[in-house]
Amino acid sequence: MNAERAVSKKSGRNFVLPGDLLATIEEFEAGEGSTTIGETIVASIMGEVNPDMANRIMSVRPAREVGRIPHEGDIIVGNVESASSSVAQVSIKSINDVESHKEFSAMLSMREDRGRRSALALKAGDVLRAKVMSTTNSIYQLGLDCENCGVIYTVCSVCGGSVVALGQDRIKCRECGTVDERLLSADFVTYSRAH
Repeated sequence: MNAERAVSKKSGRNFVLPGDLLATIEEFEAGEGSTTIGETIVASIMGEVNPDMANRIMSVRPAREVGRIPHEGDIIVGNVESASSSVAQVSIKSINDVESHKEFSAMLSMREDRGRRSALALKAGDVLRAKVMSTTNSIYQLGLDCENCGVIYTVCSVCGGSVVALGQDRIKCRECGTVDERLLSADFVTYSRAH
């Protein structure tokens, strides 16, 4: 995948989420809104792909902010701020593919998953796609029961290296070989195996 092929399209422009592949380091250098992971350049923010063809620099322009609050049924992308065996605290970064700077905080219950795992299925720093299940009392409760919900970007918790999915719930570090558990999105599984 390259800059011409983004995950979502907004108003005919290439719109990307954090972790989306933009190019390889042979093609471009990472600019604002992008970062290098291994031999690839990925988006570090949500926004519009903005390649500088003359200087071979790949950048992402931040998506414009909207004043919308999350509603039940919305799909959000957020950063996992902290995680325990019972709950993960998530900072919402986008609502329905539109960037939000309102700093909404949400909770994802891990209770249903707790008995099946020996390790935490989410780690601080993971980028997650989830569905807003409830907004009762202005507490945003998230769930992963939706298409392509789960972790959409993560790295090895030991060395910070890139990882490959071993299944829907396990990853292996390409650098140090560490195997860990994660609740992965279907598109992360497909992408990690293709690269």
